[in-house]
Amino acid sequence: MAASILSKLALNPKLIRETSNSVALLNSKLEFISCSKTWENNFELKTNIIGKDFFSVMYNLPKDFSAFLQYCLKGNDCYNDGKKFNGNNNEFIWLKWSINSWKGINEQVKGLIIELDNITKDKNKEALIKEAQIVSRVGGWEAYLQNFRVTWTKMVNIIHEQPLDYVPQSFEECFKHFKEGEHRDTVLRLANIAITKGTPWDTEVIMITGKGKEVWIRTKGKPEFINGKCVRLYGICQDINDRKIAELKYRKEAERAKIATTASNVGIWQFTTKDRIATWDAMSYKLHHKNPKDYKSTYEAWESAIHPDDFLRVLNEAFAVSKGEGSGVIEYRVILKDKSIRHLRAVVTFFTETEKHNNKAIGVITDITKEKESEQKLKEYAQLTGEQNNSLTNFAHMVSHDLRSHATNLSMVTGFLLEERKDEERQKLMAMLRESTESLNSTVYNLNEVVQSNANVTNKLEPINLKEVIENVKNNISATFIEKNASCILKLSSNSIVLGVPAYLDSILLNLFTNSIKYSANDRPPSIEIKTTNSGKNLILSFTDNGKGIDLNKFGNKIFGMNKTFHRNKNARGVGLYITKNQIEAMGGSISVTSEVNVGTTFTLKFITP
Repeated sequence: MAASILSKLALNPKLIRETSNSVALLNSKLEFISCSKTWENNFELKTNIIGKDFFSVMYNLPKDFSAFLQYCLKGNDCYNDGKKFNGNNNEFIWLKWSINSWKGINEQVKGLIIELDNITKDKNKEALIKEAQIVSRVGGWEAYLQNFRVTWTKMVNIIHEQPLDYVPQSFEECFKHFKEGEHRDTVLRLANIAITKGTPWDTEVIMITGKGKEVWIRTKGKPEFINGKCVRLYGICQDINDRKIAELKYRKEAERAKIATTASNVGIWQFTTKDRIATWDAMSYKLHHKNPKDYKSTYEAWESAIHPDDFLRVLNEAFAVSKGEGSGVIEYRVILKDKSIRHLRAVVTFFTETEKHNNKAIGVITDITKEKESEQKLKEYAQLTGEQNNSLTNFAHMVSHDLRSHATNLSMVTGFLLEERKDEERQKLMAMLRESTESLNSTVYNLNEVVQSNANVTNKLEPINLKEVIENVKNNISATFIEKNASCILKLSSNSIVLGVPAYLDSILLNLFTNSIKYSANDRPPSIEIKTTNSGKNLILSFTDNGKGIDLNKFGNKIFGMNKTFHRNKNARGVGLYITKNQIEAMGGSISVTSEVNVGTTFTLKFITP
């Protein structure tokens, strides 16, 4: 950290708590003065450590680390990007640190500021990656086209059986390592396509090592472009010789072997691309629900056996497998004679008959219908569970938000009542208190109805008089209107019946009212205007206030987000508009907003009507 930051941290330990780094502040006795929350999380500290000795708290640290602290107490600074220690549990531990002394006015060392990270996991991952590269025999390479400079890792030299300090002196020299003919031509062609068209490659070819051996390798390459021009190729080289030889041997044996048997309900088919002939065994006919007498060994017959909605996908996946891409596992549906659906899985292998210059595919088929049905049930259950969880979350926010508004109103009316001495005014306040109590009871009843309903709100909609709801909600917060000297003008159409959920409508309007008053302008009393118009099967409600307004250029995409606030109100939680949007959309409607700073805000709500 910079010296200025260190001095600020030392002079104000509270800043330590909020820094995102893993930092601790110690006095000259190596006792904790403060530490960041990140420090506590990283080292899993559950109790208060202020005033405690460093090593009594950090007892898992190696004892050798103490020497660095003592060195820094002498006024020195100490940095290390990673050092390996023998830990207290007979396990190696890697630490990264920055230790600085902080001094008083007389330049006497007052203590230490330590930034410490346990990087053991990162170092272990690095070691595993290096080991994996060695075990999998994977090396990396890159070639810059402008100056024809080529570099690659030591593993590439090991695979090529070249000296470890060997580096090709030209771009062309790289290709000389591939076996002359088909294999060299393949890599040259793919590299040229990458340079001209930007297409990466991934292929398996034979190379000739420095000792004259033929070795199968997998080569992958990607182009890098600047201003539309390829400037670099880079990729990996992997030794796959053992695997490839075993694979070729397997393909030769697999062609002659009978993979599937009737008893195991596994079918086998074969397709040759040159003559476009498909051959099935008895179980393949059974799985596809086809009669061998009616089936012709043609490409068109194979196409007719697959569900029409799946065929193009199956064809594309099979084509990808033929190029050595994809997993080789293809799933598709077939329609049985009784119109039911059967799901099949084919494991496909492509190989080339060199002598006949013909590509052949062999597939093993199994029935996975029960597996798919179970999978679908799990998806439906997961979706239902997700909807229920979302519903519970929204309900919890709604309860918290709505009841808090009622509680505020009751508290204000009660406060007025305690201060009022005139009997006539006290009678009015008692009436307001009774109305607020009844409103709270109605809200609790409506919320209870929501709890007892299922997640599909659209099936629970009922006709509601919107005018009555607006007036009730306004009366519920009458104390707030009185306190803020607020006014409300209603311009409602003759037919104000909408389809909705009572608890949701109460919550939506309560939120709009309380927001308008809460964020009213400082220089004028709150004024609210509510208008409704009928539009086909919808009722449009506009809710306009003259408050502070919202900067839509700055917050427009966050208006209805969770935990989003736009004014520095200490009571704001940022959930009201989020709840409102969810509620009105659940009832089949919508909400939008227009606003101007220091002028006011208009919310436009669309409801469906009976």
